[in-house]
Amino acid sequence: MQTAQQLSVFENVLTAMAAMTGKPLLYGPDGRTLAPTVTYSLRREAARRSGSLKNWNPQEVFSKQIESRERIDIVKRSVDLSNNDPHAAGIIDTFAATVIGAGLNPIPMVDAEAMGIEQSLADRLEATMTSVFNRWAPFADAGGRMHFGHIQYLTKVSMLRYGEYFVLLPMLDDPIRPYSLACQVINPMRVKTPVDKASSENIRDGIELGPYGEAKYIWIKKSGTAGRVSLPDMSANFLRQPVRKGHRYNVLHGFICKDPEQVRGMPLIAPAIKYLRDFNDLLNAELVSNVVTAALTYFIEVSAGDDPFNLASRFATTTTTTPGEDGRKKIARYQETYPGAILYGNAGEKPHLLSASRPGVTFEPFTKTVKKSISMACNNIPYPVLFKDAEKVNHAGFRSAMLEAWRVFSMERIWHGRDFCQPIHTMLQEEAYLRNELRASFFYVKMHELTRCEWRGAPKGDIEPVKAATTNKILKEMGVKTDARIIAENGDGDFPTTIRQLKEEKAARKDAGLIEEPKTDQKAEEA
Repeated sequence: MQTAQQLSVFENVLTAMAAMTGKPLLYGPDGRTLAPTVTYSLRREAARRSGSLKNWNPQEVFSKQIESRERIDIVKRSVDLSNNDPHAAGIIDTFAATVIGAGLNPIPMVDAEAMGIEQSLADRLEATMTSVFNRWAPFADAGGRMHFGHIQYLTKVSMLRYGEYFVLLPMLDDPIRPYSLACQVINPMRVKTPVDKASSENIRDGIELGPYGEAKYIWIKKSGTAGRVSLPDMSANFLRQPVRKGHRYNVLHGFICKDPEQVRGMPLIAPAIKYLRDFNDLLNAELVSNVVTAALTYFIEVSAGDDPFNLASRFATTTTTTPGEDGRKKIARYQETYPGAILYGNAGEKPHLLSASRPGVTFEPFTKTVKKSISMACNNIPYPVLFKDAEKVNHAGFRSAMLEAWRVFSMERIWHGRDFCQPIHTMLQEEAYLRNELRASFFYVKMHELTRCEWRGAPKGDIEPVKAATTNKILKEMGVKTDARIIAENGDGDFPTTIRQLKEEKAARKDAGLIEEPKTDQKAEEA
């Protein structure tokens, strides 16, 4: 609490400052500050209840059960589109193949100075961790089917299709496996709230939450028995899996959080599901209409003196008879040619054939506009990249589209390496330490600093590789870029392996006499 003397000194200071600056005091006549007001705010157009916004009343979800059901419906539609719609399938494959490709590889980044160790020890630790990862990666799958790179691709596809991934991390006792750590990818649809736990306040959509919204347990439905494919959604048929045990993960749940307090993910194509569905129906209708138009019946008019039997005798034909106006039967002979037909009629009988004028001239611009809308919904990936349509796009335009798309792909790659690959890598190196393969007595003191990696995948490529190589050379000479980073970005392996390979190749050329020994200066030798 301020004393009267302090307040007087403070007011004198404010008075002097106001006199120097010419600005009024912050206090009013009664010694109080001016309170803020909102009476001058103007009404926003977006809140109007008239015109085109008159009937716009956004629907809200008032229960976690309805929220869960809506998310499940969206996921089912996303999976259906990715299985049956060529555009949705192409979008998901483009994302997964670009972000993950054959798999992200770790580049250990041990900071010797920050950890207080010798650089030689840091180099040995990095080499050991790389060797441990390379030995484990082919045996990463608990089912023994997939390499760790394939598991990364599968989890990324799961995130794109289902909006999330769930990976169990069991420790398997198998002498064939070099390490016990394994990955088991499960279908996200198995994670849900049991019906007898629907009233539980801390369970949302199969995720049991802690006091701060952290995931404590995952409710995973068990597999059905041989005689019963599906089990009732009762808690007795669920596995209540803890997310962690101490500092180790039991299950990894990954999704891109776009809403506060969000606990489950949404598919990539969720905002574009209606457009994709309607667009697919449009293309299907146009395709069917063109098939029908192409399968026309060709009518051949025969003169009165000609015999239609002789004209079509070389074909396998069918004869039909219809009564004419004069009471006599008229004979028509036709030949089927799948999917159309050739009909031989009588004189005076003229058909009215359909016009094969579909699709119209506006079809292509219209479909391109729809595709652009879908591209905006899918993380704003430019249309030429997402749909692989470089027609009528110049060099500068396509390069700009690639750079914009790579901005999104690189962000997704960093998130995937940090949130999925890094925790698994840390657990793997811990097992190697406990097996006495990673010699670091300070492991548990600085575990995360020691096992920190950069996860790098296939390079983005370049339209002008010569300019890209020149840029790398300039950046290296400036000291901005290292050889290790250039090699990793080019997807050519890692720096130590490349150096060893270059050394071996140089020795082999020297032994083969392909490298001449440098000639010494005779005068220099005499001197």
